[in-house]
Amino acid sequence: MASVFYKDVVKKFGDFTALHNLNLEIEDKEFLVLVGPSGCGKTTALRCLAWKK
Repeated sequence: MASVFYKDVVKKFGDFTALHNLNLEIEDKEFLVLVGPSGCGKTTALRCLAWKK
């Protein structure tokens, strides 16, 4: 049905780089959990997927 691919994704806020060369592949029916410390880019990666600024 659906898959998600991130290839060399870069997201910057001014001079700050929030995501640098993010590569991720999520196949159909896979379950993914993003974990990490505060400020590591988890929410930014999900917002990029949702096309939010």
